[in-house]
Amino acid sequence: MHTKTNPRISVVLRAVTWLEVAILAWAGGGLLFYPPIMAPFWPWPLAPFNLRYLGALYTAALVAALLQAWSGRWSPARVVMPMIFVFTLVVTIFSFAHLERFDLHRVEAWIWFVLYVGVCINAGVHLWLYRQLPPPDPTRPQGVLRVLLSIEVLLLGAYGLALLVAPAAASSFWPWKLDTFHAQLYSVTFLTPALGAWVLLRGAARCEWLTLGLTQAGWGLLPIFGLVWVDASVKRVDWNAVGTWSWLALFAAMFVVGAAMVVRSGDNRNR
Repeated sequence: MHTKTNPRISVVLRAVTWLEVAILAWAGGGLLFYPPIMAPFWPWPLAPFNLRYLGALYTAALVAALLQAWSGRWSPARVVMPMIFVFTLVVTIFSFAHLERFDLHRVEAWIWFVLYVGVCINAGVHLWLYRQLPPPDPTRPQGVLRVLLSIEVLLLGAYGLALLVAPAAASSFWPWKLDTFHAQLYSVTFLTPALGAWVLLRGAARCEWLTLGLTQAGWGLLPIFGLVWVDASVKRVDWNAVGTWSWLALFAAMFVVGAAMVVRSGDNRNR
């Protein structure tokens, strides 16, 4: 993409994003693949299903952060920055709302809040600084793609909000029981791609389709992988329950739509 329409992001934003990449790789990969090593460093106790789910969430988020840090340009940052902002804002707010979950005598709790507040402020400041920059590719999705993105914004956004305001009811069909704290944290799984889809509705370059598609595909596939992996050991999931299959269908749909975005990104190569 032409550099005049796709300028470089600031050195500060890029540096902070590389820091996020390192942290997400460490936390996501550790929780998903090496939980006995990672769990003692987590700022609150994690049960097996929540442990793997958070690992899946952070591992998928790593994709978006890595693409922003690697490219160092407005595209894909115009999609990734809002996603980072809403992700960190929600987690920060509800971490403070459930402060009793954190042992403030442990350094890990302080690191958690410093990182989330710092990254949230960094993303918010840069969103304000870049608010006048137009999309590098102003072409708006049309037809089926526009309908698909609009549905995603509405459905994922609505479900994410439901997890925030009515966590017990909204998470009642999950294969394992969520407490209020985790249900509200997990709202970012849905609010973040909903915001990314809304950004694409205003204009979408090839790398932006690719970035959101890979991230969302990860958020759809990895939680399923984590669920199956954990239940292979603990045998607590009721695989005959309608709720379990509804949960699987929700995340499978996120994966399929994400994969379709990745395929769509290939159609822009000759533009």
